[in-house]
Amino acid sequence: MTRTLSRPGRQRGLTMLELAFVMLVVGILASTLVPMLSDTHHKSMAEEDRRILKNLKEVLIGQFLATGRLPECKNAAGVASAGNCDTARSLEGLPVRVLDSRNQPIKYDVWNNPAAASLTTSDPTTACDRLDTAITAAYAPGQLAQCAGVPDYDNSATWGTYCGTPQNVAFVLVATGLNRDGQSGEIAASSPLRPGNRNIGADRVFERPERRHVGVLPGSNTPVNYDDIVEVVTLQELKARCPL
Repeated sequence: MTRTLSRPGRQRGLTMLELAFVMLVVGILASTLVPMLSDTHHKSMAEEDRRILKNLKEVLIGQFLATGRLPECKNAAGVASAGNCDTARSLEGLPVRVLDSRNQPIKYDVWNNPAAASLTTSDPTTACDRLDTAITAAYAPGQLAQCAGVPDYDNSATWGTYCGTPQNVAFVLVATGLNRDGQSGEIAASSPLRPGNRNIGADRVFERPERRHVGVLPGSNTPVNYDDIVEVVTLQELKARCPL
């Protein structure tokens, strides 16, 4: 009995049209998924920064209550500074992480006005009394403070002045997040496209991130990508931790 073997059918490859369609689908999926994964990654790092800052905040408050003083603000040479602090020098020796989730130094600044009860030179018996003096002190230009105003995002004429009434604070910790083109997080002055942030500026005035829009500016497609994490400890909050 003779068996007749069937001839296998010819295998057909993708046509150029089919290949183009596959590439189009892959491109659409990539353009959708990559930003989502990137956004999730950055949100995860921001949460890690919040955890790091809160741990560092509690350590600094504990040091203040135990020793009567916060870490001195030092420059890169290790010398006491009246301006922005060098993190490595100022927070050297603390038993806690002082780098953010991207291994960048956390920015630190502290109330150190010698004319109004510096919090870096007191002792346990006078520290909380010094806070009373600091709380009643008027803001002095060049001292550590936070913005008291709120920007009017619909009126660009106000962007340069909304932070004109700073409030004194005890200390500030900042994780600066991811710096990228078009980010509004690190510019020091207002521009026609976005209000100035003033964080980590020479004037030592910090803006609370909850005062910032995240998304796009009203009436435009200009993105506002703000991912700095700021932990501000006010003089009143520090006073509330003092023993009765």
